[in-house]
Amino acid sequence: MREPLSSRLLFPWTERRFTYAEYERFLDRLAGREVVPLREFAHGAGDLALRHDVDSRLDSALRLAEFEHARGLRATYFVLHTAPYWNDDDFVPRVRSIQELGHEVGFHNDLVTLERVHGGDARAALEKALARLRGAGIEVTGAAAHGSPWCHRLGFHNNYVFAGWDEPVPGFPSTEVPQKLDPAEFGLEYEAYHVPHDVYFSDSSFVHGRRAHPADLPLQPGKRTIVLVHPCHWDASVAAKARRLASKVARRTRARQPAPRR
Repeated sequence: MREPLSSRLLFPWTERRFTYAEYERFLDRLAGREVVPLREFAHGAGDLALRHDVDSRLDSALRLAEFEHARGLRATYFVLHTAPYWNDDDFVPRVRSIQELGHEVGFHNDLVTLERVHGGDARAALEKALARLRGAGIEVTGAAAHGSPWCHRLGFHNNYVFAGWDEPVPGFPSTEVPQKLDPAEFGLEYEAYHVPHDVYFSDSSFVHGRRAHPADLPLQPGKRTIVLVHPCHWDASVAAKARRLASKVARRTRARQPAPRR
C-alpha cells in the first residue's frame, strides 16, 4: 500500500505508538494463542503466525525477535536481498542469531525490481542469495514479495517472477518478466501472500491516514490469523524516532552537496 507523504515526513509523531514497549504489550495479548512461524502455519499448525518483513532495519528486527523469544513465541523474518544491511559484514551472524532464537528466516523477494531497475538477473541473484544464507546454516523455505516503491511507480509486483505465484494483482498491471522461476527448483515451499488464513493484519496499511497498529487488532478466537509487523517502524521511544529522522535528513543533505573542487 502506498504510504501517505505525512507518514514518511512526520513519522516520529505519526508513529509515536510504534515503540518497543507497545510491541511487548501486544505480544502479551497473545498468551493463550498458538503462535508459530509462517512455514508451520502454512502446513496447518497453530492459529496465529507472526510475520516480519525486514525492509531496512536489521537491528530493530533483532529486538523484536528477542521480545518474542522471551515469551516463548516464534515468528518468521523475511530478509531483503536489496537492503543496505545485506552487504554488512555482520549480516549473516545477526540473521543466524534470529534463527537461534527459534525463529524462521525467509527470503524477501525484490527480484523484479532488481531486473527492471538495476538490470540484474533474477535467477543468478536468487541462487546467490540463497546460497549465502543456506551456506551459513540458515534454513530458508519461504518467500515474501517486497512492496518496493518501484512497484507502484512502474506497476509491477515482485511475485510476477515466480511461476504459480504470479496471478495478476489489482493495481499492478505490468506482468511481463524476462524469465519465470520455479520456486521448487530453489527449495522454496511457500509464498507468504499465498498462505491460507481467516484474518490478515499488516502495519503497512493505513486507517484515516494513520498506520495500522497491531494493538488495535481484535483477536478473534478460532480465526487463523496472520500478523505482519515491519521492524523498521519500531523504536525504543519517540525521542529515538526523532534522532533517526535527524540522521536520515543529515545523510540526505550530505548526499546532495556538490563534491569539492580539486
